[in-house]
Amino acid sequence: MHFMGKLRHRMSRAVLALAIALATSASSLSVADMATVAPPTPPVQRCMNLSSALEAAYEGEWGYAVRREDIDRLAEAGFDTVRLPVRWSAFAGSWGRYKLDRKMLARTDEIIDYALARDLKVILNVHHYYDLNNRPSRHERRLEAIWKQLAAHYESYPDTLIFEVLNEPNTMMTPQRTDSLNKRIVRKIRKTQPERWIILATAEWGTLEGLLQSEPPSDTRIILSWHYYEPFGFTHQGAEFFRPTPPVGTNWGDAADVDRIAMDFRQAAAFRDKHNLPLLLGEFGVFDAAPVEQRAKWIGSVRHLAEANRFGWCHWGLSSNFRSYDADKEAWIEPIRAALLDD
Repeated sequence: MHFMGKLRHRMSRAVLALAIALATSASSLSVADMATVAPPTPPVQRCMNLSSALEAAYEGEWGYAVRREDIDRLAEAGFDTVRLPVRWSAFAGSWGRYKLDRKMLARTDEIIDYALARDLKVILNVHHYYDLNNRPSRHERRLEAIWKQLAAHYESYPDTLIFEVLNEPNTMMTPQRTDSLNKRIVRKIRKTQPERWIILATAEWGTLEGLLQSEPPSDTRIILSWHYYEPFGFTHQGAEFFRPTPPVGTNWGDAADVDRIAMDFRQAAAFRDKHNLPLLLGEFGVFDAAPVEQRAKWIGSVRHLAEANRFGWCHWGLSSNFRSYDADKEAWIEPIRAALLDD
């Protein structure tokens, strides 16, 4: 999800949006072509992030640990996929072969195995690799070694286990550098797993700007991913982990607000069609400080526009911040559940 350092991207958004729109319209398919070529459908349709668990320094640090009953609840509610963010950089050696921690592998196995047994797909994601973003020349080889080990460890798993190379590259991980690293890791995975679905996140914190600047590899089992938290002042109001904290009280929900999302999604869909690859909205959500009715309206609007554009989607998150489930009451936050799942 969006953390420190994103504010500087908001300043240039209007200029970037105009340039990107012109570039996209010039290079995308014609109207006639798009009418005859159906966009590719991602294998992930309705997904929930098991957030704030394994991407913390240790499970439970941020107030949530993955429970079997949570996975049961998601399967029964109608989700088809869970995304499992893991801070693998905290559980890998710092030199040599960068060996992965066996206890973390065993814990990840436990969650993946149980979710697959409940007929859920699982996205295994490398999350919060801060050092890579700040010093890529020192850490790109380490991430490649992490994925070499993960690919070997899960080689026998069905293709309902999906790999996601990296979450929200940013700072020194430019679009060009991110593309290059993505392609190298895909090549390593393909040596033993030619049919595994692989999700590629894009630079600029996984935003639309980053997506439209990316150059994905030629591979028919690639899913492009982007994240959406616009307008940031609304979705992150009161989120104290972000500095300066957007003030509580920002409203959202008139026709112009919805039109802005629709315009952004049209640009993403055009990029998807240009590359003929499935597109996943890998994160979207509103921090808990916003009124629940406005949270639900924004979430519902994003979800319906994603489905109208044939994007798969993955809500952030379950029962930590940005939550859709109240673990204290052991109950769904009903307006959020309905926004995600009801027709």
